[in-house]
Amino acid sequence: MKIRDIQTAVIEANYDWTIVKVITEEDIVGYGECFLAPGLTRTIQELKPILIGQDGRNIDRICRLLREAGVAAGSVGGIIFNAVAGIETALWDAYAKWLDVPLFRLFGGAFRTRIRIYADCHASESLSSLSSICTPRIPWWMSDTGETVHFREIHMRAHGGLSEEAKELPDPMAYAERAKRVKGMGYTALKFDVDIPNPYMRDEFNRCLDNREIDLIASLVKEVRNAVGDDTDIAIDCHWRFSAESAIRLTEAVAPYKLLWLEDPVPPDSVEALKRVTDYSPVPIATGENHYTRQQFYALIVQGGVHIVSPDFQKTGLLEGKRIADIAETFTTPIAPHNISSPIGTLASAHLCASIPNFLVLEHHGIDVPFWEELALGWDGHIIRNGYIELSEEKPGIGIELNEEVAYRYRRKDEPFFDQT
Repeated sequence: MKIRDIQTAVIEANYDWTIVKVITEEDIVGYGECFLAPGLTRTIQELKPILIGQDGRNIDRICRLLREAGVAAGSVGGIIFNAVAGIETALWDAYAKWLDVPLFRLFGGAFRTRIRIYADCHASESLSSLSSICTPRIPWWMSDTGETVHFREIHMRAHGGLSEEAKELPDPMAYAERAKRVKGMGYTALKFDVDIPNPYMRDEFNRCLDNREIDLIASLVKEVRNAVGDDTDIAIDCHWRFSAESAIRLTEAVAPYKLLWLEDPVPPDSVEALKRVTDYSPVPIATGENHYTRQQFYALIVQGGVHIVSPDFQKTGLLEGKRIADIAETFTTPIAPHNISSPIGTLASAHLCASIPNFLVLEHHGIDVPFWEELALGWDGHIIRNGYIELSEEKPGIGIELNEEVAYRYRRKDEPFFDQT
């Protein structure tokens, strides 16, 4: 199963979905997906000569070679890991197709084939889109001009937010209505962003929450809980914005609403700050989307005391993701993978989740992308039904092919689209 070619395409959705296509000498096609990053497709093309002619079944060996080749760009995380993760998944997909087995068989088989999914509801509004440098944008297919509209602003207190939005208070009832609507789609777990622009923010850089902000966030969570009842799990995401002291006060304020977890309260580079929060939080703390290796996750669990780990397999890669899950299982720590992917990355993640005993729930961040389901070929009906993905023993690889016609229709225009010029 020698590698003949590797190609890339980028779909402009709520994020850049970078798809990797591996083609073998037997004309087997494998698809993978990378977590977004600036310059990602160029990085993959620079790695391509190392891949051509390799036996695509030697996946671990190939990934180690690729990470070593990119060591100058970061040896413990970053763009090289994002690129290699997409290549790795494409190789696993091709290998499983070569063997004519579903992907979960290559990771030890399934503990379950019904994968629970939680819906990321963002900050109560509909589709929001971020560029590869995490600035807000209007995708070209949504804009009045037919061109992508970029807002060149980084807000240090609101992930993907704009300063202009801080002039008005968020409406708790809008959160409640969004929660009811998404629950009605069949999801049993929801997540909302709470690092949101608001008039109470005093300083963009010091990470400190005003008491009024904490009360505001608590009111949003309260209305969501009232809207969905106790039979639906709720998580909230802080996008690593707050100080340890502010995060602890926030956990105390939202504790009455029985959260499944509070995510990323403090910056990812401080295990000590994380430990301060986990020591005093009455709410389970989840983190991990900005970490890449089993060594980093070991530190999060043992030194940081994290309650739930949330790696993103489009960063870690599937094999390292499995190793991370094994370490977490040693400490009875559940794993709830972060996932902002197209159906390619989502189904690859679902197959790995099937093989993980301590799996809790997998994220879906595409409920507002109108063409998300259309990107998948070879799946019967909706991919996500009543809040679950049902994996099939009959479908080899990740279980779908990419609908390249639909992908081209929503492509990022300034990026190559596979072998088309």
